[in-house]
Amino acid sequence: MISISCLFTRTRGCSKVARSGVLRLYSTAIKGAHDFSTAKTRNIGIIAHIDAGKTTTTERMLYYAGVTKRLGDIDDGDTVMDYLAAERERGITINSAAITFGWQGHRINLIDTPGHVDFTMEVERSVRVLDGAVTILDGVAGVEAQTETVWRQADRYDLPRLAFVNKLDRTGGAYGRTVMELWKKLQARPLVTQLPVYYDDDNADDRNKGRLAAVVDVIEMTKHQWTSADGHTMTTTTLDPADAAYDEAVRARTALVETLAEMDEAIVDVFFEKADGDHMAVPVSALKASIRRVTLDGKAVPVLCGAAFKNVGVQPLLDAIVDYLPSPLDRPAALATVSDARRQLMVPLDENAPLCALAFKVVHDARRGPLVYVKIYAGKLSNRMTLFNTTTRTKERANKLLQMYAKDVEEIPSISAGNIGVIVGLKHTRTGDTLVMGNDKQAIKANLQLGHIDIPSPAFFAAIEPHSVSDEPAVEEALQHLTREDPSLNVWTDEESGQRLLSGMGELHLEIVKDRLINDFKCKTDMGKMRISYRESCQGHADASFDYDKEFLGKRARASATVAISGTLQDMESLGHAIDSEKDQWVTEGSNQFRIDLSGVVGDDDEDSHDGKKDKDKLRRDEIYQAVHTGVMAGMARGAVLGFPLAHVKVDVSRLQFYGEDTTAGAISASVSHAMQQALQQAQPNLLEPMMEVVTLVNEEDIGHVVADMSGTRRGHVLSMESALDEAQKRDNTTTDDQVYAPPDAMNHTHMGDIAGYKAKHRIKAHVPLSSMLGYSSALRSLTGGSGSFSMRVIGYGDMSKDRERAVVNEMKGW
Repeated sequence: MISISCLFTRTRGCSKVARSGVLRLYSTAIKGAHDFSTAKTRNIGIIAHIDAGKTTTTERMLYYAGVTKRLGDIDDGDTVMDYLAAERERGITINSAAITFGWQGHRINLIDTPGHVDFTMEVERSVRVLDGAVTILDGVAGVEAQTETVWRQADRYDLPRLAFVNKLDRTGGAYGRTVMELWKKLQARPLVTQLPVYYDDDNADDRNKGRLAAVVDVIEMTKHQWTSADGHTMTTTTLDPADAAYDEAVRARTALVETLAEMDEAIVDVFFEKADGDHMAVPVSALKASIRRVTLDGKAVPVLCGAAFKNVGVQPLLDAIVDYLPSPLDRPAALATVSDARRQLMVPLDENAPLCALAFKVVHDARRGPLVYVKIYAGKLSNRMTLFNTTTRTKERANKLLQMYAKDVEEIPSISAGNIGVIVGLKHTRTGDTLVMGNDKQAIKANLQLGHIDIPSPAFFAAIEPHSVSDEPAVEEALQHLTREDPSLNVWTDEESGQRLLSGMGELHLEIVKDRLINDFKCKTDMGKMRISYRESCQGHADASFDYDKEFLGKRARASATVAISGTLQDMESLGHAIDSEKDQWVTEGSNQFRIDLSGVVGDDDEDSHDGKKDKDKLRRDEIYQAVHTGVMAGMARGAVLGFPLAHVKVDVSRLQFYGEDTTAGAISASVSHAMQQALQQAQPNLLEPMMEVVTLVNEEDIGHVVADMSGTRRGHVLSMESALDEAQKRDNTTTDDQVYAPPDAMNHTHMGDIAGYKAKHRIKAHVPLSSMLGYSSALRSLTGGSGSFSMRVIGYGDMSKDRERAVVNEMKGW
């Protein structure tokens, strides 16, 4: 297995934890730690809404594990995980950072992901390779908009998760309400394993009033208290029946056993045979084993609590990661496709099997070159190994293998199955590519590929203008590095103006790219005005034929195609789900549908040539299909109004005409794309604009102003309005909600001195065109006196009025 001896040379000590007078030592320096087994490996990610406390929690984990010798602070700009200058300047996570450390005899590979909606791509490619995740929830704000987004991303890969309710030391922190939101908004069955305990205002000094005093473990019926300022010393005592929190802890443990009994038969046997029907007598080991089983099966989510900034609750969270989240051996075998996605097979986790790895991230390092992050699904990757990229069909060499510690590295000899590492020296590999051994003829011939990583569509674009002609090569090279790092960035040249255009997920996304071009790559360039990335479609139906006939270097290329195109109306929630219907051969990619009918091929009498006969002058059937597919994709890449990509269209390639040896794959692709463009011109082309789901949090007195602005000036459609307190009050109205245990928030609020001044915010949910949301942050501050906040995400593309379309066309063309 991988040596991580360097990790232990970084260990700065251990933390002392008292339990009934016995000291427990928490440290990464464990005997034999360099030889962790796969079963003792945890590949986990930290996911959450922006400003929920992901990086703060991660920094505490590293400190208590002995990786760092002092606590990193976002406000001071000295965190380990947020190491980019832009991250420290803005105080947010932009780039997902990986680090490896040890805890309680286990190896933890941790990825800290961004919470801002503009960097959703970083979350997407991280959850693709993780085995489990910790979701950080803000105890004051509860389940927020981006929390729902990252939760859905984790749902797509069936990731087992823990929930950590953070910031419970703050005014308005409501543990019970947040637990119920986990159930109501995320449809996750919560398992409350901890309870927060606050200082009593009557007995506490001014410094401790309203502070989180301790955390009760309802599994072991113990109380954890942190007695040192840095949280290193944690005292654990058995919960006394005279303690004020004891009765609620008994109710919580009873509810935990009852909930587990609904989902796990093994705990039922323990309950009757070993505990004699007493909820308090169920052994701790049996409870933890049961929680682990239901967590791995995705039936429930263990919930823990604390306040990471105040150094409360982090060590038990690390214990829970080890106890409840899966090792690579606990996860289902990876699914791969072979023979151009026509068959699927399972890739079991086996170190002795042929190598199979997925590249999920690329980072450009000024000194080392491209660093390719990989997850090994089978086999063992060794230093200097020759690899084959089945996605790009190219050979690569792994010059060095690295273990990442955020921005620091350790060179290692190999990466074994189930682990994450970095390869130096790969020139052509990009995000989502599959790597196999260079001599694995079976995998290469079958074109074995692991599942691709979904790349979201960009919503904004801006022009990139180098200061002079001599600066263009440097800018071009920097853009190549950036687009290889971040697949959600697109670069193209406008045919009419000749401008180099860069598209991204949002204003902040492109602003960060501009900063990196200037500061990191030292490019002399300017970025133009931020503009919306629209889409194009058509409102009618038309078909067209095109005869492509050209001569290149003395060789004639000719083919004819007939294409029909029409607009489609599709539910926005179904966007992005690829569907292949074998019944009518329609294929859906994004919001578009196409069908390629090769039965209509005419002009070639040699039928065997399409069934794989080896004739260098004939095209095989799969080559014809690929050529037509390339032509369809090229046609969809540019619309007829302003040249934006097509969306919500249906394309039917119904007839192909071949001309013997003159017909080439390039001629077929060109004839199809030209026929599409001609048909589109006749089918009433129109513009579509990005539609956003906007969630706004405002005080009750500001609701009227915000809703009027949203539905009037901004052309939005308000979907719902609700209060956080309404959610808590409604939870007793249905039987289903009654079955979900959540501790009463009154238990916490009575200990918070200034809770009387807290007012629950109201949540307004609406669908609004993205163009109307430009500058909304300033407008919302004016409408709410600075108390409002909002978040938004792209949900699809919708029609715009003819007047609005004409205005956009005039603006874009400069008329």
